[in-house]
Amino acid sequence: MGSANGAARNGPALLTGLLRCGRCGRALQVCYTRSKHHGLLPRYWCAGDRGRQMVRSCITFAGTRVDQSVAIEVLETLRPLGVQAALDALDHSQNQTDEKRTSLELALQKARYEASRIERQYQATEPENRLVATELEKRWNSALTHVAELERRVEEDSALAPQLTAEQRQQLLALGEDLEQLWDHPQSPATLKKRILRTVLQEVIADTTDDPPSVHLKLHWAGGSHTELTVRKNKIGYHKHINSEEVTDLIRELALVCADSSIVSILNRLGYRTGNGNTWTEKRVQHVRHTNGFPACPPPDQRLWITMQQAAATLGVSEMVVRRLIAQKSLPAKQIVKFAPWMIERFHLDLPSVRKEIRRVHEGRRTGWAVSEKQAGLFADSPEA
Repeated sequence: MGSANGAARNGPALLTGLLRCGRCGRALQVCYTRSKHHGLLPRYWCAGDRGRQMVRSCITFAGTRVDQSVAIEVLETLRPLGVQAALDALDHSQNQTDEKRTSLELALQKARYEASRIERQYQATEPENRLVATELEKRWNSALTHVAELERRVEEDSALAPQLTAEQRQQLLALGEDLEQLWDHPQSPATLKKRILRTVLQEVIADTTDDPPSVHLKLHWAGGSHTELTVRKNKIGYHKHINSEEVTDLIRELALVCADSSIVSILNRLGYRTGNGNTWTEKRVQHVRHTNGFPACPPPDQRLWITMQQAAATLGVSEMVVRRLIAQKSLPAKQIVKFAPWMIERFHLDLPSVRKEIRRVHEGRRTGWAVSEKQAGLFADSPEA
C-alpha cells in the first residue's frame, strides 16, 4: 500500500492528501458544505470502486472534529517534546560549558600560582645577578600574560552561556500552551497547519463504526511509529460545540472528591474532548462547573464522599485494609470511570461491620481475609492502587 501523503489542496480541510480508507485502501476525497455560522465544513468520503456504478462509498464522516482531534494529537506530541528537548539540549550544553569552565578555572588557578612563584624568585634574586633576574622577569611577564588570557576566557565563557533560572524554565515550558493558542488563532493560515501535519505524519488510515458512532484513526508518523485515535461522532440533535452529557455528568461526580486539576488528568487520559475538540484544562473544567452550577470539591473535612486514602486516614488503618473492606463488600464504594479514585460515602465508615473489622485490626487480631486476584483486579485502574 503506497503512501497517502499527497500535496495539500486548497480549502480548510487539514487532512486532504493524508487520509486513506481503512477498508479498501483508497485515498479519501473531501467535499464541503457551507454553514451560515461556521463557513465551509469539510466532509471526507471514500468513493469505493469507481469502476462500478451504483456502489455505495466505503466510509464517510464529518471532517471538522477529526481535523481538530488529529491536530491536538500532533500538537500534544510536538509541544512537550519540542520544548523539553530544547531544555534538555540546553542542560547538556550547560554541563559541557560547566566542565569547560571548571577546566579553565583550574588552569587559571595553576597559572596564578606559577606567576606568584616566579615573582617570589625574582624578588629574592640578588641585584648583581642580572642574568638570572632578566630571565626571571621574562618568565614572570609571560606568566602574567597567560593569567590575563585565562581570566579573559573565563569571563567570556560565563557571559556566553548564562544559566536559566527556575522561573525562566517554567516560562519556556508554558510556551506549549501558547502553541495551541497560536494554532487556534483565526489568522493562523491553514496552509501552514497542513505543512506541519505533513511534516510529522506520513498518512492516516480511517474507518468508522456505527455502535458507538465513531471514527477510528491510525496515525502513521514520519518516524515510523504508529498511534491510534478514536473520535466520537455527534449524536443526532447535538451541536458540535456542546460538551456531551456524559462528560458533564463525569465532571459533576468527580468534583465530589477531586480537585479540578485531577479531573483534567482523568478526562484527558480517557480521551475525552471538549465540544470544540480541545483537550481539557482547569479553566475548561471550571467553565463546565460554573455553567451547570456544580460546586468545586470541598475541603477534605467537609466532603460527604472521600477517597480510599482519606478513608484509611480517618479509620487509622492502611489503604490495604480499606481495599480489603471494599473487596469483601463490607464497605460500599464505587469507581465511576477508569483512572478515577474510588469513592466512599463518609457515613459508611460507621457501619457496624466496618467498625467491627477496624477494631480487630487495631487490636492486632488477624482477620483471615485474603484478597483474590479477581478482587485485586478491581483496583488496577485506580490512581490510589
